[in-house]
Order: sequence, then C-alpha cells, then structure tokens
Amino acid sequence: MKNQYVILTGSKNNAGDFLIKFRAKQLFKKLRSDRKIIDYNGWEAFDDKKLQTINKSKALLLVGGPALIKGMRDRIYKMTNNLNDIKVPIIFMGIGWKSYNGEWRDTYKYSLDLNDIELLEKINSSGYMSSVRDYHTLNSLRFAGFNNFTMTGCPAYYDLDYINKPLEKTIINKVAFSLGVSFIESPSMEKLMKENILKIKEQFKNKEFEVVFHHSLDREKILSVHGSNSKHNKKHNQFALWLESKNINYIDISGSAENLINYYSTVDLHIGYRVHAHIFMNSISRFSILLSEDGRAKAVKNVIGGIVLDGFSSFQDSFISKIFNRLFDFYDRYIPNSYLTKELLDNVDYEKNIGYVRIKNSRTQIDNNFIIMQEFLKQLP
Repeated sequence: MKNQYVILTGSKNNAGDFLIKFRAKQLFKKLRSDRKIIDYNGWEAFDDKKLQTINKSKALLLVGGPALIKGMRDRIYKMTNNLNDIKVPIIFMGIGWKSYNGEWRDTYKYSLDLNDIELLEKINSSGYMSSVRDYHTLNSLRFAGFNNFTMTGCPAYYDLDYINKPLEKTIINKVAFSLGVSFIESPSMEKLMKENILKIKEQFKNKEFEVVFHHSLDREKILSVHGSNSKHNKKHNQFALWLESKNINYIDISGSAENLINYYSTVDLHIGYRVHAHIFMNSISRFSILLSEDGRAKAVKNVIGGIVLDGFSSFQDSFISKIFNRLFDFYDRYIPNSYLTKELLDNVDYEKNIGYVRIKNSRTQIDNNFIIMQEFLKQLP
C-alpha cells in the first residue's frame, strides 16, 4: 500500500464546502504529513482507475458536510454499488447530520435507509474511529447502533495560526450579513431576512455593511454544478435586485475557499444564516451571530457555544406538508421567530458591554476540540 489517503469531498459551488476541503487538507499537511492526499468528488461514481487508486491507499476518508442523510449512498456518495469493491478502511471525518427542525429529540430516531446502514456498518467495523462535526450527529449514530465515532468538530473550525492564541481586541468597522437559503421556499423567512438586513443596516449606518451570497448569482455556474435548479438561482437574483433597490451592497463569494477566507478576514462582525461563515469567524476569533434556519445551525451551539439564535419557531416536516410545498408556491412550512431581529441587535450590544465573553468561550472550546481532532488524525492508518 502507498502512503496516501483518498478523500471524498463535496465542494461544488457553496463557499462553505470549499472551506471544509481547504481546512481538512491543511490539517493533513500539518498533522499527517506522512500521507499524500488524493481528492475525489464525492458525488461521482468510482471507475476502475479510481478504485485501483483507493485500494492502493491506506484509507478512504469521507470528509465534511451534512452528508449523514437518508439516501446518502445515492445523493452524496455514489462510490460503487458493491462496497466490497473497496478493500481499505472507510472513515468519516467531520460529517454532519441534516435536519430541518434540528431538535435534540430528532436524534433518537434519525431516518436512514438500508444502503446507508450498510455503509455505516462498514465504517463502524473499519477498526478505526470516525469523526463527526457535532453532538447531534454523534447521538443520531449512537442511537442507530454505531459507537465507533467521536466528535471532533468540522475541519473548518481549525485555523492553525489561531489555536491557543488569546483573543484580540474587537473593534467593529465592517459588518457582513450572510444570506440563508430557506427564503427560496419560504415567503415568511424571506420577509424575516429582509427585516434583519434593514435593521442591521440602520443599527450600523456609520459602518461598512454588505450582504454576502455563498451560492453563485451566475445562472450558468449554478446549472453547471447543480443541473436544473432555476428556482434557486431565480430567488437569489431577485433578492439581489431587492438589495439594489434599497441601496445595500452585496457580494458573491461562491466557488472557492479563498473567496470566503479573503472576504471574511476583512469583517469584524458577521450576522447571518451561513453556518460556515460563523465557523470561519469563530476560527479566527471574530464576532459572529449565527441565525438558525435548520438543524445544522442549531447543532453548532452544542459544539462551541457562542451565539446561535433561533431563526424560526417551527417547521412542518410531514409528508403532506412536503406535497403542499411542491404544489403551491404560497404554502409555507416555516413559522419564523418574530422576535429575532430585536434579539440579535440586543445580543450585539450585550456582548460589547461584557467584553465579548462568548467569543472567548468559543475560542477555548475550539482549542479543546482540536485536541480530539489531533487524536482522531493520529489514529488513522
């Protein structure tokens, strides 16, 4: 066998997915420099050449993202129909769950299909620990009978230049608002996001302020990576037009980790719905308030503490609600948190008055979790 790992990653267009890959490779370079990294797209099926490469490697690692979903063998990891074709250990690294409501009780009976179970059994019996990015995912797996997993956090939490470094003084000159995706299907969440933006802009009228798109506004780029997804692109561009009508600046940072890193490195305060904007800001010890639109965001609070506010009160996830949502544009599965805008602005003021204690606490928790990430990487074959 060669001294190499094959990693499967999911970066297509979303800036956060590129950040996961970028930071994971940095961790390997620093902590497992004895292994060469070969990176394949997770959504592509293996041909004979890829299988040969994998089976000459030390392990196949499935890296990052909300990949633990029902049907992940079809929707996330095409790989091969016969898992016995893969002769080396298969290992998760920083994988997360995907749940709309995101309540802890949802972890007790997390839905998976038989093909997913087959993959998880192979991973669980690999002889090596796998890692997940939050405790909700860990509990989902343990209640499904899989115990060979540990919580390392997402690879994107770890900027090696900031580990165990004290927090620098926070001065807010530039504020960024990251746009979520729930507004694509939910008129009420769209209304709430617009309210958030207008109030934040007013609150920081003497500061630089921008709205940030993590998904591309370029229709051709969206079609090239996601196929037919015209509603997704249409709604994003309509939102951009609304911003223009309100004289609010915006920026598209999709397509690379560098775009995300270079942009948010200039930001002093992030407020918004993008989980990896929040993760990145915390990784460099900057002020961030995450607004939840699903379980991915809610799970972050258990991992690093910090400020995560509920963007919605409830979400209808029944079979009937899914059908209605497809049939009727006016049908809304979300009930937004009507108190959110006041709550987030109050939290900005409060945190400033107490010396940004929760940022300091998040820094400490990231540093503690990094110890577990190091142990995970050290035990890999």
